[in-house]
Amino acid sequence: MAHFSTSANRCLEFRLCLVFAIAVYTVLANAGATQAASAPTRVVIGYPSPGPRVAPLWIAQELDFFGKYGLSAQLVLVRNNQMLTAGLATGDIDVGYTGGTTVLGAAAAGVELKMVAGFVSQGRGYLLVRPEIKKAADLAGKRIGVQSIGGTLWMYVILTLEQLGLNTTRDRIRLLVIADQATIAQSLESQVIDAAVLTSRTYIPGLKQKGVSMLTEVRPPMAATGIVVRKISLQKNPEMVENVMKALIEAQYYVLAPSNKPQVVKTIMSRLKLSDPTPAEEGQADLIKEFDPKPYPSVEGMKNMQRLLQTQNPRLADVNVANLIDITFIRKLEESGFFSQLQARYRE
Repeated sequence: MAHFSTSANRCLEFRLCLVFAIAVYTVLANAGATQAASAPTRVVIGYPSPGPRVAPLWIAQELDFFGKYGLSAQLVLVRNNQMLTAGLATGDIDVGYTGGTTVLGAAAAGVELKMVAGFVSQGRGYLLVRPEIKKAADLAGKRIGVQSIGGTLWMYVILTLEQLGLNTTRDRIRLLVIADQATIAQSLESQVIDAAVLTSRTYIPGLKQKGVSMLTEVRPPMAATGIVVRKISLQKNPEMVENVMKALIEAQYYVLAPSNKPQVVKTIMSRLKLSDPTPAEEGQADLIKEFDPKPYPSVEGMKNMQRLLQTQNPRLADVNVANLIDITFIRKLEESGFFSQLQARYRE
């Protein structure tokens, strides 16, 4: 009888252990499934040039706005638009934090990219010159640095020369391909070049200390900085596109809030390796003037860029720039009250 009781007890203990094991397994399995279901979407975001305009991208990473919208973002610096276009075309880069230059260049190469948001629709460029250049005519025969022929800085140079009544061919002005704006600023300081058009005042204080002066400022319509994706991404992964837009637009509103200036300046200084806060403060001030609270891509800006770029690539004359812009997502965000919510959240 005792033997039977002991066997029964052992059987009961076994069943209880089995039930407990199954329960634990079920909890762990469900937790794993939940974790897998909520795992952030990996996204690679490429940008062609470091500068204050990239601040929303950096802020979104540092304050994890990407994580807030279910993303795990990898930021990749790609030194020119051609490489960025190639990365987007192959799918190695999911999103471009770039402008109309990339979209138009892709269209000429038969790659379908779409600009879905435009943070800057009116560009701002500063013509900086060596001390011996006192007036526009003194630029004749001089060297001006650009990041690439057909790139955004190249367009600013051409527009600036147009404003001054100058022409590269007639006035024997040489455009030298250098690199990004930081390197161009260094080249101007070391007299490798005689002039440059920069889109940020970040480098101006340091250059002025070296005798460099600002000759003029230009503010043309430009689809200068925004969010660019492949057309196929809009069809196959619209949620990813929308979440990237949410993260970067919220970061933009954060950047524009005056109370966040210390953090924004700190970020710019850290990313650009600046020891003096003055250039970063200049860059932050530029952002407040340039960024559009409702970042719809600019058709006018894209057309202006097309006009310039078709001198380098005649095939662009046949491109309908309206087909390079998709406002579906930005309109959806506006109609959902997303902008109003951000405005209330970051209001002083």
